[in-house]
Amino acid sequence: KVSVLVEKQFEEVCHSLPNIDEVISIDLGMTVRSLAREQEGIVDAFDYVTEFVDELRAKRFDYCLNMSSSAYTALLLKLVGIERNGGWVSDEEGYRIISSEWARLFAASVFHQNRQFNALNLVDVFRCSAEVSDHPRHLLFSLKTEAIEHARQLIAEAQFTNTGPLITVQAGASQGKRQWAPSRFIQMINVLTRQHNARVVMVGTKKELSIIDPIRAGCDAQNVFVAAGRTNIPQLAALVKQSDVLVTGDTGTMHVAVSVGTPVVSMFLASAYGFETGPYSEGNLVLQPVIGCGPCNPNKPCLGLECHDQIDPGGVAQLAIYRARQDFTTLPVELEQYFDPSKVILYRSSFDERGFCKLDPLNSARFDSLKPYRDAYRHLWLDELGGYESSLLTTQPRRSALAIADEAVSGLGRIIECAEQGERHIGELLNLIQDRFAPPKALGEVNAYINKLDREIEELGFDRPALGPLTRMFIFGKENLLGTDPYQLASQMGRTYQDLKRRSEKFAALVSAGS
Repeated sequence: KVSVLVEKQFEEVCHSLPNIDEVISIDLGMTVRSLAREQEGIVDAFDYVTEFVDELRAKRFDYCLNMSSSAYTALLLKLVGIERNGGWVSDEEGYRIISSEWARLFAASVFHQNRQFNALNLVDVFRCSAEVSDHPRHLLFSLKTEAIEHARQLIAEAQFTNTGPLITVQAGASQGKRQWAPSRFIQMINVLTRQHNARVVMVGTKKELSIIDPIRAGCDAQNVFVAAGRTNIPQLAALVKQSDVLVTGDTGTMHVAVSVGTPVVSMFLASAYGFETGPYSEGNLVLQPVIGCGPCNPNKPCLGLECHDQIDPGGVAQLAIYRARQDFTTLPVELEQYFDPSKVILYRSSFDERGFCKLDPLNSARFDSLKPYRDAYRHLWLDELGGYESSLLTTQPRRSALAIADEAVSGLGRIIECAEQGERHIGELLNLIQDRFAPPKALGEVNAYINKLDREIEELGFDRPALGPLTRMFIFGKENLLGTDPYQLASQMGRTYQDLKRRSEKFAALVSAGS
């Protein structure tokens, strides 16, 4: 029996996921509001959480897989007291522990400075965190008969005069800076309806009508139908299922489309990054602007939005029409004029031989200066965490590989030196711990030197972005040492330096092989 515990605002979608026996929702928003009231509000929040924890305890779960990376869920599940746990857990003092290497990779990859070096879709990172190897290579969604009928009625209500492809458009986005300008949507939709006889359905929430209504007003009204605000999630899925293609940004609607088998043309603007959260199935198209500041920090505003100007509305329209007709693995010659590789790279989603999602460039990726490092990290993590040895790791001797890589990634050699020094000092520390007569001063001196090394390693990762994923994984390794015995803790610390050295040497070999 599988039960899913989810925050209340995300409950609806869980009822449409297959293989779930029970959906349990927690109203964390209410808890926060209660705490904000102070006094009796604090008591209300305490009573709610206490009652909720008691209800979960009464269910006597055998195993809990926590796929939320937040500290409060780890603490909540610690209170429930389930004996066997996976994913993000909590120690005896309530601190979050990231025991899985894949879960640590997730935390390292979403650390802002490291995002641009991640080439593994987060769906794969999460499924590996859950120790899932076999999977269907797409997301899943259970369509309901009543939702399908509702979608059919909406399409019939539209009374389109055109008879071409049915194209769904999601204009809204979670952040304003990730939302393509209404004028550009108007240009794209007019090309679709006027030049290609397309029928366009605009979807979204009721709140997004302030964005959608002006777009429709600028288009041919007869062949642009607004369904926004008139569908719940199952009905949206059914509507997208009946479409030939979805044009969208990085949105929930994009993932819904993938789950029901509708191909996607998706624009990843501002903080959105296709390698992270791109459409998880074969044959979708991802537009990623080539811009030095992207992907930008999701928590900070952007005044420039130059990335929006890199995408041609007419090109998106042509792309949508082509994809509505058929899948393709090379860019049609007639579309090349729309996709200048110095402005935007067009990718097609697929899966490698191991079942990991990847993005293949359809136009040239020569303007993507970070591609060699991103490819190297993909091979590194699949080798280190997945056990999939890369043939590139045997192509060059260590010394020549390091020389080439250190020239491309300044500081990599120093990272390896720090790791080697760390190993040596851990050896000294282990000897001192075993020596009952060792002076405390000697222990303090070794510990101080180790702390100094760790600070240098962390600073190298900050100062040289391409080293960030390596150093962040090292930091998470040291932050998640388990136990209280000094000798065991020191032994675990030694392994973190060994991991850093080994991974840095492999990264050097992969970068040099890519060069």
